[in-house]
Amino acid sequence: MPLVTLSAAWVLANKAITAPIIGASRPEQLDASLAAVSYALDPDLKGHLDDLTYEYRLGDAPGSRLSSRGPVGC
Repeated sequence: MPLVTLSAAWVLANKAITAPIIGASRPEQLDASLAAVSYALDPDLKGHLDDLTYEYRLGDAPGSRLSSRGPVGC
């Protein structure tokens, strides 16, 4: 499975997200993103991805531009 399909499927599996934003520089790149709509993400895989990205989704990961310590470089 292309990484973009997995990524979009993971975003779509989040009940708090109603409209994920996808993008492409060429029309043929949309195929992998749109394939995520019909892909059922395994709950164990979703949980694993959630665990791996927990700190980053909070915005407090080291080097995060959204860190609670202010923007990077400030």
